Amino acid sequence: MATSSVEALEFNSEFLNIDSDTGVSLEKFARGQYVVPGVYLLDIVVNQRSYGSESIEFITSGEGVETYPCLRSDLIKKFGLKPSVLQSLPYHAGTECVSLDAIDNSKVNYQAGLARLSISLPQVSFEYDDPSYMPPAAWSDGINGAILDYRVIANHRHATGGGSNGESNSLQSYGTAGLNIDAWRIRADYQAQKESGSYSSTFNDKTLQFNRFYAYRALPSIRSKFSVGEDYLNSDIFDTFALKGATLSSDERMLPLRLRGYAPLISGLAQTNATVTVSQEGRVLYSTTVTPGQFSIQDLDSSVQGLLDVTVKEEDGTEQNFTVATATVPFLAREDELRYKISAGRPRLTGGGIEPNFISSELAYGLPMEVTLYGGVLAADDYLSSAFGIGKDLGSLGALSVDVTNARAKLYWSDEVTEGNSYRINYSKRFDSIGTDLRFLGYRFSEKSFTNFSQFVGAPNSYSMNSGKQRYSITLAKNFPWMSASFSYDHSTYWDAPTNNRFGLTLARRFSIAGLHNLNVHLSAYQTRNTLNDDTQIYLGLSLPLGNGAVVSSTLQHTGSGDPGATMGYSYDDGQGINYQVYGAVGEQRSASANVSKRTASYRANASATTDGSTYRSVTASVNSSLVLTSHGLVSHANGSNGDTRLLASTDGVEGVAFAGLARTNSKGHVVVDGVPSFQAYEARVNVNELPLDVEVANPIQRMTLTEGAIGHVNFAAGRGYNAFIEVTQDGGDFVPFGASVQDTATNREVGIVGEQGVTYLLGVKAGADLIVRWGDGQSCKLAELPEGGIVTNVAKPVRCQ
Repeated sequence: MATSSVEALEFNSEFLNIDSDTGVSLEKFARGQYVVPGVYLLDIVVNQRSYGSESIEFITSGEGVETYPCLRSDLIKKFGLKPSVLQSLPYHAGTECVSLDAIDNSKVNYQAGLARLSISLPQVSFEYDDPSYMPPAAWSDGINGAILDYRVIANHRHATGGGSNGESNSLQSYGTAGLNIDAWRIRADYQAQKESGSYSSTFNDKTLQFNRFYAYRALPSIRSKFSVGEDYLNSDIFDTFALKGATLSSDERMLPLRLRGYAPLISGLAQTNATVTVSQEGRVLYSTTVTPGQFSIQDLDSSVQGLLDVTVKEEDGTEQNFTVATATVPFLAREDELRYKISAGRPRLTGGGIEPNFISSELAYGLPMEVTLYGGVLAADDYLSSAFGIGKDLGSLGALSVDVTNARAKLYWSDEVTEGNSYRINYSKRFDSIGTDLRFLGYRFSEKSFTNFSQFVGAPNSYSMNSGKQRYSITLAKNFPWMSASFSYDHSTYWDAPTNNRFGLTLARRFSIAGLHNLNVHLSAYQTRNTLNDDTQIYLGLSLPLGNGAVVSSTLQHTGSGDPGATMGYSYDDGQGINYQVYGAVGEQRSASANVSKRTASYRANASATTDGSTYRSVTASVNSSLVLTSHGLVSHANGSNGDTRLLASTDGVEGVAFAGLARTNSKGHVVVDGVPSFQAYEARVNVNELPLDVEVANPIQRMTLTEGAIGHVNFAAGRGYNAFIEVTQDGGDFVPFGASVQDTATNREVGIVGEQGVTYLLGVKAGADLIVRWGDGQSCKLAELPEGGIVTNVAKPVRCQ
């Protein structure tokens, strides 16, 4: 059906060669916009984007010739139309149903066979020309439930020689437990560490501890987030520190992508099967095991701000330590928009120091011509810091901000009064025309007398270590037609402490030569200089796919503190979640290692073993999994992290329905899909290519937008169905009229159209489904039990319709 009115057509039933006109019902064909009045559960699709399922009532128009779907205002608001367009839409006379006729070139089409209402609207009527953005009216807080995201890493090591004789065992676990109640999210981050044995380690032995307990919720009406408890001051102006208190802040993830921050990129080089841990202020944000060679971590949350501490622990016990500055878009706001962050409470310290009450606030206001003014204040007893800055959206040239921060402090251990300034410049840009991404460019200079809040509340002996002087940060990526390259540089100097430097360069190319196809070459160089490390690493890797999931590889690597080394390796991936890897290394770091990993819909597991044949041998195992408990039961999945957003998909009890990756519904027809973004449109898709032959999903794609930390829920109308060839008769023995529609009462999906003498072919009928036959102006009857599913013959089986 379409929104424009049409004349009803008349069919001459005598051309159908049917004995009596009373056995003919052609109303649905004669009136193109006519749908039998009633309520239908339909998938709503706007401009080919799914907006979930809604109960839609079809109402007869004043003339009675056609019907129209009743689209209520709360549904229309989810489409993201411009406010001016939304306010101009009229209502159908005497109803609460919005009419889209006021929008030129709008179309509404009911697709009975798909149980779908398809709406087409011109792009100019939308507020944002961004397919990933959804207005707050379309966001969902999900359902109530509990979650547990956990990771366990165990290691056994035996060493001889070099002053490190003996054995050691370590067990490390970290994760997040949580509870969702309506829009509220309650979270507790835990970490635990246990080590035994005679071999010394840099790990501290710790029992279970919760280092962060907090609650938060989204406030969509003001595009903000409120949190209370143990949290962090994630500020665009001031340095990050741990706090205990409350925060109300604008959430940039609720804005279009152009004004959001980038997720930090962390890369490095591992000598063995190493454990990479990313932490901030003592809190573990991410931990994983990597195989020998170059590694890259890109899936940290873009909301993470400040400096990140990265530790790469090799299986022989050695460690690399460096810091990474997270990349943020300069603080920008749209014209007439006010953005803010307000925090109050006390700092949380792990060492010595003081914990005074404080209050922090920062504001940004958008002016005409893409200019933003911003500033902030951080105040406590004997401490006051204020900042002022200006940001400019340069359009095709990127975005730039400049600010200055003043701090006045009376040091509690000496009563000395200090006052100084800190100056900062930030710039970011994606150069689409040349395929270059300048992810982050930053410069900061601080006077010696400048005291940040962490220095003010910290222990006296750490004051000079945190007294920063200058910091340069840049991350650049470029894709050439023949090669991809990335560059990162971070340089920090201090007034009374050694300089920190971190440099990284990566080049990669894929090519074919002499009958060898898809050769991959990687060249990486890293240099780290700080109080813990002074090392240079150079890595050259070559890999060749052999087909069917097998790959051979070879590497050359050199560290400034040792002799060059080389490795040869072989890996195989069976395509079903199991991966095997074998490596051998020669040179100063000679060793042999084997690694096997398995991923299912419920967990990820990894086991590795390494030995140099004489001085040490090591075995490591890890398990990563998540549990979700809701009214639909307990479901495990493989990829949850830090209590993030996820989606529980149900398939009407049908087991084995495939989704992205290896995700499959369990025996009760449930699966958790992870990696769902917050405040951003997400399409959950059934992998129809892997559906069993007897399973049908009427709505394989559903689109939704979830708030942060939500447990979303969506139901896919799935069923183990079969086809049937039947002859439908009424109670009096007459055939059901030709052209009548056979529908599933649960979904209102049309599964067949009655032919001559009641002969009907039904397609995709679910087992146990209740079917109803509709014709004329509201006439209907209910089909009796169908023949058992099986082989369809050319003889129609009689079925009574009552």
